[in-house]
Amino acid sequence: MFLPENIDLAHSEEYQLSIRLSPDGFSFCIHCQDNPSLFHHQATRLGNKLSYTDNIKKLIFDLGFFSQPFNKTKVTLVSPYYTLVPHAFYDKKRVKELFRFNFHEVDGVLLSDFSSTGEYHIVFHIDEEVHSFLSRNLWNPVFHHHTTPLLQLFETRQAENNQRTCFVDFHDRSATIACFAENNLLSVNTFPGINPHDTTYFIASVWEKQEFDQTTDRLCLSGDIDSQKTVTDILKKLIRHVDSIELNPEVILTSEQRRLLPTDMLAALCV
Repeated sequence: MFLPENIDLAHSEEYQLSIRLSPDGFSFCIHCQDNPSLFHHQATRLGNKLSYTDNIKKLIFDLGFFSQPFNKTKVTLVSPYYTLVPHAFYDKKRVKELFRFNFHEVDGVLLSDFSSTGEYHIVFHIDEEVHSFLSRNLWNPVFHHHTTPLLQLFETRQAENNQRTCFVDFHDRSATIACFAENNLLSVNTFPGINPHDTTYFIASVWEKQEFDQTTDRLCLSGDIDSQKTVTDILKKLIRHVDSIELNPEVILTSEQRRLLPTDMLAALCV
C-alpha cells in the first residue's frame, strides 16, 4: 500500500483519516476537508493465515503512519451486531442489558452512536482486543457503526420524499435494510447477502412485515447493486417503484472510486 505524492503526511494534522473494518476486509481513506482534490482510498482483504485481530495489527504496524496526529481519526465497524434504542429508554449504565434484548451473549466492548435526529442510539459490539489496540495506536480515534452514516443518509432522503420507503444498501456481502413511514424509522436490520434467493427473501419479508404496498410504496437501492442483479431483477418484478440513490461527496473521486467505495463511506464524505 502506497500513498500518492500529493498527500504529505509531514502535515498529517491537515488530513482526516477514516478506517473501515468489515468482517473480512480493512480499508482506509485519507482526505483534506479544505482541498477536495486530496483524497486517497485503499482496501485489502484479510487473509486466513492470521486471526482477525492479528491481521489488523499487522496492517497498522506495516503501514506505520496511522498513529500520526490527524485532524480527525474515525473507525467505522461493519457488523450485524447492533440494536437501536429510543433516546427516552437509553441509559449508558444499562447498555449491556439493552443490547441483550437482541443478542444474549455479550463479549467485548459495547459502544453507541447518537442518531442525527436525536431520537435513538445505535448500540454496537466490537472485539475488546481490537478496540484496545486501535485506541492505543491511533490518534484519538472515534468509533462508529456502519449504520450511522447510512441512516443519516436515508433520513435525509426520506425527508425529501415523504413516501413510505424501504431502503436497501448492498455491502460486504450483506444487505442493510431500513424502513420509514413519513419521517418515522420503523426498522433497520443487516442480513447476509450471499445467496440471491435468501437475500430476496429477507428483503421481501421485511417489506411484508412492515405492511408495505407493492404498487404505491417505494424501494430505494444503494451500494454494490451490480453484484446483486439477480436480487434486484426479482424485486423490480414485485415492486412498482424501485429507484437508486446517487451521492455527491465533497471530494473529487474517479469513476472507479465511486463504484468501489461503500455507501456508508460515501455518505460520510457528503457532510
